[in-house]
Amino acid sequence: MPDPGGTAGAVDLDDVEALRDADATGALLHASMAGAQVRAVATAVHAGVLEPVSGVRPRAMVWVTGRSARARQSAAVAAALAASVGGPAVPPLVVAARLPAWVGALDVVLVSGDDAGDPDLAAAVETATSRGATVVADVPREGPVAESAHGGVSWLEPLPYLPPHRGVLRHLAAGMAVLGALGVRGLDLDAAADAVDVELEGIGPELSTPVNPAKLLANSVAGSDRVVWVHADPVAEAFCHRAVAAFTDVGRITASSTIADAVRAAADEQARSGAPADPLARLFHDEELDGAWEDRPVRHLGMVLDADEELVRPAAGPLVDVEWITDRGRDTVGDTPTPFSGRVAALMARTELAAAYLAVGGL
Repeated sequence: MPDPGGTAGAVDLDDVEALRDADATGALLHASMAGAQVRAVATAVHAGVLEPVSGVRPRAMVWVTGRSARARQSAAVAAALAASVGGPAVPPLVVAARLPAWVGALDVVLVSGDDAGDPDLAAAVETATSRGATVVADVPREGPVAESAHGGVSWLEPLPYLPPHRGVLRHLAAGMAVLGALGVRGLDLDAAADAVDVELEGIGPELSTPVNPAKLLANSVAGSDRVVWVHADPVAEAFCHRAVAAFTDVGRITASSTIADAVRAAADEQARSGAPADPLARLFHDEELDGAWEDRPVRHLGMVLDADEELVRPAAGPLVDVEWITDRGRDTVGDTPTPFSGRVAALMARTELAAAYLAVGGL
């Protein structure tokens, strides 16, 4: 269901007081806690919560997400990150809505979601623990999920003052934490938390649109034009899928595509003299409200995360309108270079806050 976040009328994103007054559901406040979510998981790791996982060499890591789309999208980003930076230490990683029938004592299971009443998550905890698997729970410790855990579960609990459905960065951090405990290198939670905090300092409501990447992104996605996120590497692909979902949650339908497919779609659409290349966007198009379909241009938001940008941009040359999203040079925290996983987490935090700006601003 769309999360409107604020009022029906448009709000100037540079009017800080108006933004805060319009934030009826706390969308901006919750999105600004992304760094706290990551740091809470890092703190739990330092406290020894994942000691039962440390040093384990599992047959597979199984990430059960139940009906949580946010957990599933975060799992895709974490899996792509691990494949990029982890090398041979990355265990076979399976992401599933329900616990696979073959899971047993040789496996590590991360049960991740925002609904403590999800029967699939409760069944996963109960079954995995009964079979002797090493189980980590990234779910509120209450309800049927908590009741199904008869000891032997390591809990990465959400922040108590944050609605569970706002926990995208927590899910990502939980996955990074478990993978790190299993020996995957390059997934530094402390560095990621620092990077997210630095990012949030530069995209807060008090900073005006011209110097605020999150507000700029919200304006880029706003409007009635067809918007397609284009990517050329697995990390960017997973990132774009979450970005599409984040803006869909607040009522703005966008799509994602590989650059190669977007180029082909643009050529086909031109050849068909304006026929739609995006069936989903066409479904929500109203000729009376939005005008003729062929009068609505396609705009592209380009993401390059784990590929050579000098090669990717020329490949997107045939696309008429591409806005490239980058970290704008925020590649250090103090004097320390930010690891790749930290930069990706920071960009995710930017996207979540941009979606909140779009919702609260009524753009």
